[in-house]
Amino acid sequence: MSKAATIKKWVGHKLDVAIDRRLQRLSGAEDIAKVCVMPDVHLAGDVCNGVAVATKQLIYPQCVGGDIGCGYLSVDIGTCEVNENIAAKLLNEIQRAIPINKHSACDRPDFKTELSSPALQKALSREGRLQLGTLGRGNHFVELQSNHDNELSLLIHSGSRAMGQLISAHHLKHAIVDRASKLKYIDAETDAGKELLNDLDWARQYAAANRLAMLDAIERKVLPAIGLKVDRETLIHLDHNHVQQETFDGELLWVHRKGAQALPRGQTSLIPGSMGTATYLVEGRGNREALNSCSHGAGRAMSRTEAAARISAKALRREMNNVWFDHRKIASLFDEAPSAYKNIRKVMKAQKELVRIVDQRRPILNFKGR
Repeated sequence: MSKAATIKKWVGHKLDVAIDRRLQRLSGAEDIAKVCVMPDVHLAGDVCNGVAVATKQLIYPQCVGGDIGCGYLSVDIGTCEVNENIAAKLLNEIQRAIPINKHSACDRPDFKTELSSPALQKALSREGRLQLGTLGRGNHFVELQSNHDNELSLLIHSGSRAMGQLISAHHLKHAIVDRASKLKYIDAETDAGKELLNDLDWARQYAAANRLAMLDAIERKVLPAIGLKVDRETLIHLDHNHVQQETFDGELLWVHRKGAQALPRGQTSLIPGSMGTATYLVEGRGNREALNSCSHGAGRAMSRTEAAARISAKALRREMNNVWFDHRKIASLFDEAPSAYKNIRKVMKAQKELVRIVDQRRPILNFKGR
């Protein structure tokens, strides 16, 4: 039995027992060389969200998750004073421009590589075509933000939709079960491993294309109505669910990130809090002990079930003070309330060794698919 991997933590607080157990199980899995825990860590499936994991040869799909390539896209869009009328118009136009689940207008995506199986290729012709340019549900969102100079930016958070889930499920069916952790892996050097890596990369491309398709729709159908336009030169576009090869101390490792961003020294990205709290523009410090990683957000403080039971409409309205959102959806948003998430200021303090704060943005308007 191999020795358990080192667990490095940047959390700023004592972890819940269930999270600690999940991390210990992960560290004992075959070929796991290192586990890095981000301050937004929380329970999510077999492997926690908010971790970066390094292996030498084995690929663990559960260390990426089903929403492969999920990430953020941000662009500056100019200046405009958003009042009640403009906010209502924006929410209505975004809802018309961005489907939540299915899209009839998008063509099948055309990538350089094909998926590894006929079944996945067939799914691409159905789910893949229908969902390109759609937001999805859960914590995915379109948000209008403002910095200290009242300059506006657009932030889109979404992933690979049904295709990511199908790809993950397909390969997990053929994976080997690790005896110690019960997690599943595929050897990167086998044919099955090469097929998995091909499909993981494909899903990242799909997720990126999905966010760009939504940006295109907003640029064409939403922003002209209020005199705003996208500045493509300000584009920030990164994902936080992936696996890729990176070199550390001369050793080539497979770095899996699930709810964690790859942020080498000087790389710029965003770390949002919740739909009612600040987003931070950050620059990576290149902390190699953390596998050049940082959090992808604040992380959940409550499960969705707990939040839905504990948070009221009155509390949500209070927490969303000065942030426009569709009040008709309020009953379906309790699990996304700011209090369902960790305090973003404490999260940023816990990862001061990982990132440098460049700017802070406040939410003006938030649209979620509910």
